[in-house]
Amino acid sequence: MLLRRICYNKGMSITDELIHLLGSDRVLTDPAELFAYDRDGFTLAKSCPRAVVFPQTTAEVSQVLALLAAHDAPIVPRGSGTGLAGGCAAYGNGIVISTANMRRIVNIDLPNRVAQVEAGVCNTRLSEEVAALPGGEKWHYSPDPSSQRASTLGGNAATNAGGIHVLKDFVTSNHVLGVEMVLPDGSILTCGATDGGYETAGFDLPALICGSEGTLGIITQLWLRLSPKPASFRTIVAYFTDTAHACQSVSAIIAAGHLPAAMEMLDGTMLHVIEDAFSFGIAPSAQAMLLIEIDGIEDLLDKQMQQITDLCRANHAFNLETSSDSARRNQLWKMRKSTFGAIGRVSHSYCTQDACVPRSMLADVLKNIDSIGRNYGLTITNVFHAGDGNVHPIFLYDERNETEVQNALRAAHEVLRFCIDAGGTLTGEHGVGVEKIDLIPYLFDAPTLACFDRIKKVFDPAEQANPGKFIPSDKLKVSLLKPGRQVPQ
Repeated sequence: MLLRRICYNKGMSITDELIHLLGSDRVLTDPAELFAYDRDGFTLAKSCPRAVVFPQTTAEVSQVLALLAAHDAPIVPRGSGTGLAGGCAAYGNGIVISTANMRRIVNIDLPNRVAQVEAGVCNTRLSEEVAALPGGEKWHYSPDPSSQRASTLGGNAATNAGGIHVLKDFVTSNHVLGVEMVLPDGSILTCGATDGGYETAGFDLPALICGSEGTLGIITQLWLRLSPKPASFRTIVAYFTDTAHACQSVSAIIAAGHLPAAMEMLDGTMLHVIEDAFSFGIAPSAQAMLLIEIDGIEDLLDKQMQQITDLCRANHAFNLETSSDSARRNQLWKMRKSTFGAIGRVSHSYCTQDACVPRSMLADVLKNIDSIGRNYGLTITNVFHAGDGNVHPIFLYDERNETEVQNALRAAHEVLRFCIDAGGTLTGEHGVGVEKIDLIPYLFDAPTLACFDRIKKVFDPAEQANPGKFIPSDKLKVSLLKPGRQVPQ
């Protein structure tokens, strides 16, 4: 569908036209208000937008993008701003299109296990609304990024977000059945299964759009798969005096044929930080912790739990705790999700990295991360999705000290290169954004990059959609490393 192009007043500025279209209450232009939109959760990438607009419908998004196309203005999609790769920093004097006001859950179809939602719906809200329906307590939307109480489903799809339970339930793209997206020229694309079904003919465009990071257009609606909610579970906590032993346990558990719902790892530095902050009772000698959850048929779980604990003991776990109590389960997962709040007590600033490596390489990767941190005079701690090899080294630094900023950026760059060399990839769930774009040519060969470029230009021939992110382009290049680091003055 292509909305009829509006004849814009060429005597008006682009911001005046946006105000004329949406009203002054839905267009921000005051520098004091724009300051809140100059970055996302990756605070090292900052650039103040020319304006921020808040459409409420797909039709309004279409009108806004048609207007911006007429002005050849950069389009920067934004959900809740919880991204961790600089994906919604508005370089090139871009206009931020926020989906924050697009919060309708259009339909929940329990018989077909499908939910139709607007892009601005927060992740956890969908499962809460499903649970409130008769019979809905048995179903949920399973992707669960750590930011799920704030992050939007549109943003989750744009970055192909993961989460704690992706080991068994997989990432966002595996749960997206259909997509409505507004292309940069204002036309509206609807693709995939949008009629309550699960299959559709033709190319799998929803899978292509998931993870495209706003470089193809702006997602406005999604048709999402609802999954059965696990009725029975066991939670296992294993402590180790050596991170290598914890990593060996991860590989051993998967090699033995087990597929936990989640398998998280925290290193010793992180354990000491959260113990100092929240007093969970963690032994001072602990240098690594595995938090494992299994779910399934009640009668089979105790045997599986015993097999997993035996594997941990065989790999030198010195303390083990198992539980089927929901209150204790919640407390343990609260400990895992408290990590980033605890870091704020010990470091002025921090940057969370994201890469995926083979599970068999986890111990080597963690050892190398520690070595890189020491070389740059930085503390790096780790809390990550160990089961699928999705590492999240966290670099502690002081943003007021430009030397530390540059050291953090260079150290992160070295860590990513090592992860690629170890057989891994740049991102497991956070995306590439502006943070990792200079390493895309290191990961992919020239023919692959050329294919990416051709796909981009099919959707966005003028290269207006989130330029300077994800796919390298000559139209807009951003460097976070000196010389030429782009930060607001």
